[in-house]
Amino acid sequence: MHNLRTDIEARFGSVHRFCRLHPFLNRATVYMVLAGKYGGNIERQTRRIRDALEGQDDEKRIMETIKATACARCSVTGKCNRCDALFTAQAKAVTQIFSR
Repeated sequence: MHNLRTDIEARFGSVHRFCRLHPFLNRATVYMVLAGKYGGNIERQTRRIRDALEGQDDEKRIMETIKATACARCSVTGKCNRCDALFTAQAKAVTQIFSR
């Protein structure tokens, strides 16, 4: 695995600044993952940190939240991706509002 700490520090200057700019990531979890001492699902947390580093996490998380909420109320049962284009557009709109 490429050194995640080095990537964070190269782009943000410090892990502290990275965490401040990504408040949806738990600071203690980020430090434990980077130290190799995280006791939970390290692959999942590493992916979340990497997504945030690459700037993809916000829109993806918003889209997944919109989809989960809408699909819970839908009459279609089972897996369905019919509305994903709409959910993606809604997530993009939300991230644009907060990036101004």
